[in-house]
Amino acid sequence: MKADAWLLQEFDEKGNIVWSSIMPIRPKELSWFKDLPTKKHNIVLTPLYADHNQAEKFSGVKSYKESTQRLIEANQGL
Repeated sequence: MKADAWLLQEFDEKGNIVWSSIMPIRPKELSWFKDLPTKKHNIVLTPLYADHNQAEKFSGVKSYKESTQRLIEANQGL
């Protein structure tokens, strides 16, 4: 079965999560870690599968783009 997405996580030497990201495709290589040659990385790549039986569907959702833009303009720097 093909994964729907991939969870990429990096952990420090104590097992604490440093960062994580969900990727739509499985990375073929990890050279985009710019410091990879000079630092050890502890990476876990986990396949994710959609559970369509528990999917939540929303229809008729209104766009709040205009109110979001007003909020951004009113709170510059946030």
